[in-house]
Amino acid sequence: MKLDGDRARYWLGVGAQPTDRVLRFLDAAGIKERPARNNPNKAAPGEKAKERAEERAAKAAAAAEAAAAPAEEAPAADEAGAADA
Repeated sequence: MKLDGDRARYWLGVGAQPTDRVLRFLDAAGIKERPARNNPNKAAPGEKAKERAEERAAKAAAAAEAAAAPAEEAPAADEAGAADA
């Protein structure tokens, strides 16, 4: 691809607004500076992803609770058996 710098400067001079992609090319050629952008929310998950993460967390909490419940009941059963003997 060949970029004609004189024509690009002309069109920019008469008010043309380049797209972000074209502005990257113009910046690389030294014709027009591209300002830095900052979008901190770009990497934030969407609503559905947040819902799925909450569901996974709830399932994991329920599984951990279910795994801990029999361990707590087992010593109580042993104590009752020892008292009968």
